[in-house]
Amino acid sequence: MLSPFHPTNWSKAAAYWIHEIHVAFDPPVPVAPGSGGFLRRTRLGAPQVAVLVSLAFTLHCTRPPETFTARRTGLSGPPQQPGDRAFVEEGMASWYGGDDDGFSGRPTASGEIFDPDKYTCAHRTLPLGSLVEVRNLENGKRGIFRVNDRGPFIKGRILDLSRKGAEELGFSDQGTARVRIRSVDALGAPAALDPALDRMDPYVVQVAALSNPENVKALQDQLEDAFGPVTTQDALTRGGISVKRVRVGSYTNRQDAEKAAEQLAKLLKDRGVEPFITRRR
Repeated sequence: MLSPFHPTNWSKAAAYWIHEIHVAFDPPVPVAPGSGGFLRRTRLGAPQVAVLVSLAFTLHCTRPPETFTARRTGLSGPPQQPGDRAFVEEGMASWYGGDDDGFSGRPTASGEIFDPDKYTCAHRTLPLGSLVEVRNLENGKRGIFRVNDRGPFIKGRILDLSRKGAEELGFSDQGTARVRIRSVDALGAPAALDPALDRMDPYVVQVAALSNPENVKALQDQLEDAFGPVTTQDALTRGGISVKRVRVGSYTNRQDAEKAAEQLAKLLKDRGVEPFITRRR
């Protein structure tokens, strides 16, 4: 049995109340032809209007309540790909842009000049231009940064912050810190990655960064037989050494890139090479 205070009972009560209302009007007074005009027509139509208003009110009160489904944004778990949830990842972060590493003033992967005093960062796969909130899990400090470069290319690290970013998060002196990164929008709220930005920059698998041209050529020849076209990218190490990054493939989704990386790791396991996934630029 429903409670007398249940909304359904309220609707029924309202309907009964309206049903008992009798709208009464004096009969129209005859007027001479051509007289009365607008006021006469208004008076004659008033009963019909009253009935329509009463009927609309009854329908509104007896209509079942609407239901809404809320959507949540995922804020934890393994790294997420573009979709309904924000990208989340945890790992070690480092920083670059010091006085002696030679990166200040050089072009980033996005084409802009790297300024260590801006709130930017480097990530291997996040679309260039993405915004991420970075939280230092060791002291709770956090900030919002724009991805404009690729890296870090050191095993066990997921993010390279600018010098300014490392200072903001309180680990510039120690060099590294464990962080959680999360994709956000321009207001800092959790947001999924932009699919359009994601499609513009295919995945590649970086196999090695070599300085000897003969070694680069030999590795290219070996990989092309099994994996198709192999590309190279000029780069400078932290020590200022010129190298060529040897890369395989151009994959529109990460799953295909991961399969290629596993195959490359098996093929080159005797050389101590550990391929990793990054972007074409």
